[in-house]
Amino acid sequence: MPAHATSAIVLRAVSYGESDRVVTLFGRTTGRVSALARGARKSQRRFAGGLGLGSVGEISVRERAGAELLTLESFDVTKSHGSFGTDVARMAHAAYVAELVSKLCAPRQVELAVFDWLATFLDLLDAEGASAERLRIFELGLLRRLGFGPVVAACAVCGDASAKDYRWDPDRGGTVCAGCGRTGRPIRAETRLALARFAELPLAAAAAESLAPDINRGCREALLEIVKHHITGPLHSLEFIAKLGGHP
Repeated sequence: MPAHATSAIVLRAVSYGESDRVVTLFGRTTGRVSALARGARKSQRRFAGGLGLGSVGEISVRERAGAELLTLESFDVTKSHGSFGTDVARMAHAAYVAELVSKLCAPRQVELAVFDWLATFLDLLDAEGASAERLRIFELGLLRRLGFGPVVAACAVCGDASAKDYRWDPDRGGTVCAGCGRTGRPIRAETRLALARFAELPLAAAAAESLAPDINRGCREALLEIVKHHITGPLHSLEFIAKLGGHP
């Protein structure tokens, strides 16, 4: 079967057997795929620079007859994001966004806008360090690019943007005014307005932003509810961050 070449980002790599690895990749023209990298733990020719989390490179993959996994024939690194291996906070944030993309994106579904969004986030994380504000912008942008973006600037039901009180209801698409229902939970005005503002920002704007801890917590919890509405199982990267005593 012919090989397929594309740019790709490493979302996950786990050892398999004595010398192989199973790699989850987010390809620009393949979407999310899993591939067996034979000899990846030993070969420096086919997998130059390794298969580190968040690494960007040019891959060559081939279908395997009767197998779910592709064969990863080569991975030529163009960006290794070396700081992820020396900074726990950077590594934790990289693992979190990689897991979000892996769980929210359907397998083999091409998502060019998501690929570019993730690549930009990883570049900024490498250059500027971990930032809760950048994570909030990333989450909102990822959800919007996948068609899951919550309505935050107005009522998701009637469109009223001037109501005094809103509730957060992922089942109904985000914020819901008091006149449209009592389901969901109350959401603070400051949290809703922060979400609305961050939904319009590019990732590069995060460096100039500063969320108060309680507002960041409210935004994080609200967005996590939306994420969990579309995935199954836990987010293991959040468990890792919690063990470190931090919150993204």
